Amino acid sequence: MIERQGKAEGTRQMIRLLQLGKAQGYEKLQSAAESARALGCGDEAAVRYLLITEPEGRPPREALEVGWLGRYERPLPVMNAYDQLLAAEVAR
Repeated sequence: MIERQGKAEGTRQMIRLLQLGKAQGYEKLQSAAESARALGCGDEAAVRYLLITEPEGRPPREALEVGWLGRYERPLPVMNAYDQLLAAEVAR
């Protein structure tokens, strides 16, 4: 999550998932996180979805092959410089 979302947001997402794991069970959380990684997902929403749908007996959907749409995929922007500006503004 830190790789995809950045250090601050990735850490926040992990904390929210750990809180959810406290309520749902850490074994289920680990299973959902592993399933999300296997599907190529790396964010809180995907893990939360898999955690909630698996106990209901609904199997998670398989990853779709996007074919030619893959050429439109772009890397996420790096926001570290903006985070530093925000930290400098807060420090003033």
